[in-house]
Amino acid sequence: MRRLTPVLILLVACTESPAPEDAPPPLEPAPVDLAFCKGEPFADAIGKPVSTIQSQLPERSRVLGPDDIATQDYRIDRLNVFVDGSGIIQSLTCG
Repeated sequence: MRRLTPVLILLVACTESPAPEDAPPPLEPAPVDLAFCKGEPFADAIGKPVSTIQSQLPERSRVLGPDDIATQDYRIDRLNVFVDGSGIIQSLTCG
């Protein structure tokens, strides 16, 4: 019986585990309230080039690319415009 113990352990380790139960769908992020940073007029600019709105952005806004360095301070009145490598707006946030 002692000779069969390692074989039984290996067989148990190789068996399939039961399938996980259906996981709940991932939560959707809360909608961003751009009123605090005067970004509401630009909400429909997602997917467009940043150059189309750059001259109209509020005074304390910043445009951040994928490799840009940004401070970690949180300013509710600052509009953050996130763009991809080709300058297309991906998202807008306050902070």
